Amino acid sequence: MSLPDSTMTDSFPKFTRALVRQVPDSIRDHSEGVKVYDEDRWYQTLPKPEPIDVAKAREEHARYTQTLRDLGLDVIVLPADESTPDCPFVEDTCVVVGNRALITRPEGEPRRREVDCVENCLKDLGLEVHRIHDEEATLEGGDVVFTGKEFFVGASVMSNKAGREILADTFPEYPVHAIPVAWPEFHLKGVACCAAPGVIALGKNKQGKKAWQTIRKKSDFTYEPLWVPDGPVAVDCIHVNGTVIHCSEKEGPNSIEVFAEKLADFKRVPFSIGELGKTDAALSCCSLLF
Repeated sequence: MSLPDSTMTDSFPKFTRALVRQVPDSIRDHSEGVKVYDEDRWYQTLPKPEPIDVAKAREEHARYTQTLRDLGLDVIVLPADESTPDCPFVEDTCVVVGNRALITRPEGEPRRREVDCVENCLKDLGLEVHRIHDEEATLEGGDVVFTGKEFFVGASVMSNKAGREILADTFPEYPVHAIPVAWPEFHLKGVACCAAPGVIALGKNKQGKKAWQTIRKKSDFTYEPLWVPDGPVAVDCIHVNGTVIHCSEKEGPNSIEVFAEKLADFKRVPFSIGELGKTDAALSCCSLLF
């Protein structure tokens, strides 16, 4: 895969900070990862997945945090909140571009309690902070892929049209394109994710192919696809200032080879969030980069 053109590279986000949030004990039994939506959007409770080893999850989260620091980021660590079991998945609470932030409105009522802490932190850091107040709108950061040129936003069970419209109003200089995300996938970043400037990682499956068709149809810019064969956990990756954090060999035995071959011109860090993955979380879920 060739290096992206200079316009893509120049516009691609460059990060100096990351926000993470510690792991609460309550995630073991109360994460929304044990719930799904049926076609009528009512919660259904499934048999619980393998229990999370909270101590191990905290060790892995600490290594994740150190990995971000090793890449030169100033990492702010927020304390866990036992009343919000999914609070480590801080990506869903906010979308940040430059010095402007939009505090989101997650689909699940328990997750909406996560956003106040993030909002206060970003205000204290001096960011220009906006917030979704429309009670009909939903938007989660895991549905938002920013390429430096435009937003691709999942039309999913977690984010709706009203949420996308508020995102567009908050960042009017960037086009916002809806990308359908079909159940059982929760978020767009499990289907398509920005792996590098001008490069979109996509699931090598029906959803990924459909997303790529929509991206090509709606965008005025040119991207290269990176087809990932091992599912949503392998698709979700993070690009930090020239380094790609992507799935480990355990999670993506075939995908890790794709990243190595196609992104050979970038530094790469294979990583697994391990225990937190039992809640259907992935790499990008655990940090907010800006």
